[in-house]
Amino acid sequence: MIWGGGNDEPQPGSDLTSAYRWYLDTAGMRVDTRLTRERRKAQTRERLIAQAHPVFLRRGFHAATLEEIAAEAGLTKGAVYSNFESKADLFMAVLDARKRLRLDAFERARSSAASMEDSARAHVRVMLDDDPEGRWASALVEAWAASEGDEVFRARLAAAGEDINRMVGEMIEEIAARQDLELPHPAERLARIGAALARGLLLQRLHDPRPLSNAEIEEAFVAFARGIAQPRAGSPRKEEP
Repeated sequence: MIWGGGNDEPQPGSDLTSAYRWYLDTAGMRVDTRLTRERRKAQTRERLIAQAHPVFLRRGFHAATLEEIAAEAGLTKGAVYSNFESKADLFMAVLDARKRLRLDAFERARSSAASMEDSARAHVRVMLDDDPEGRWASALVEAWAASEGDEVFRARLAAAGEDINRMVGEMIEEIAARQDLELPHPAERLARIGAALARGLLLQRLHDPRPLSNAEIEEAFVAFARGIAQPRAGSPRKEEP
């Protein structure tokens, strides 16, 4: 994902005229210095995000500390605060990175789903691949609990979920229209319900001494999908492939 420096001094055999012009161009020196600084800052930020992810998975939101994340990245705690306002801010950066990957995976599933069942299976398989032990689901629930009283953090968490639910809702609407199915609630609302169901199943896997298998989680989610969509009154029933 990330992870440089270089020597800007004129090298033996280089074009000395160009090098001399470089040193005379103080504006260019300022721009290059600024870009280098910004590039390094961006690399540090990406490094912190990458290292924070496994710490949040391992520790959860509450127990994870900025000191541990900085140590994992080989940086100081000051480097964390120069890039992020708080642990919540860093968690949101990790969540946003995960969201982009999840949206990409859902988009691929969207292009291949021919039926509501196809869509449900693809959807839950993405979640199982992305969070096989339910650790991210647990960290996210902890973050929600911690956001109580922090309206900014709570709003950012909600917005991240809305982006995913919007895409899944669009997928549900497309399939319902194509198969002339009637939905009991708005598609985006059903996407939120489905996300809550999948998250609950993942949490069960993390905390239950006899966790559900992938196949059991998948079939439970597919059963939910089958139940939410019925043929529209007066239309012939369309068999799913």
